[in-house]
Amino acid sequence: MLTTPEIWNGFRYLLTPTPASILNAPRPEFYGLKERLFFTIGKATFPRLSSHRILGILLIILGYLLMNMTFSCWAATVGSAEKSRIPTIGTGPYKLYIFTDYFCGPCQALEAELDSMLQELIERNSVKITFVDLPIHRGTVLFNRYYLYAAHTAGSGRDLLRIRRELFALAGLQPPADEKKIISRFENRNIAFQVYELKPVYRELNRIIKEFNIHSTPTCVVQYSSTDIRTYSGIAQIRQGMNVLLAATARSK
Repeated sequence: MLTTPEIWNGFRYLLTPTPASILNAPRPEFYGLKERLFFTIGKATFPRLSSHRILGILLIILGYLLMNMTFSCWAATVGSAEKSRIPTIGTGPYKLYIFTDYFCGPCQALEAELDSMLQELIERNSVKITFVDLPIHRGTVLFNRYYLYAAHTAGSGRDLLRIRRELFALAGLQPPADEKKIISRFENRNIAFQVYELKPVYRELNRIIKEFNIHSTPTCVVQYSSTDIRTYSGIAQIRQGMNVLLAATARSK
């Protein structure tokens, strides 16, 4: 790929005058600036560009424009992908991370109550909510995959909550649902999903898990600021922490 210095060197070569065009007339030292300027212009001869040089200039210009356009499109695509790797709900000064496992008994018991609290937070739109599924149970890997597939096409935060409700319901079945049952459930509930590459998402999820040193579910982390980060584990603590967050967001309305 051509670099910018190489491009300008190409221009310099193509536009370099031939020896015949070099000014060879004497320039009297007593001429003033105006006279020297007109003297130089009047005596100098410039080369006529040959057809192959004109073509070369046009090709360099075209290559430069294409390179800039390609880089701009690539940067926009990468930026968009970075921003949408992990599905989130809402915006605001506070961040809420919810660490769950679809097959965790306390997670299943807390799901309905937590769903109601999250609905209220969505209304206030002052918290950025991120779900992180810990694959403690081997079946969670499959369920998390379809959560991410469906979340990729979700149109709202409430869509994400609905997807999770359906997956928790499927995890409570005996025997637990397999991939075919998940797909069938999504189709019957009109939940669209899109298969895509999840490795970048998994890397980001693992980063979050390590950042907050999470080892069990259910766990919630509320980040009020860079220096005020609170972790709640278990149903009782999470209920308490969510009530504190609801009170904080009520004051900020």
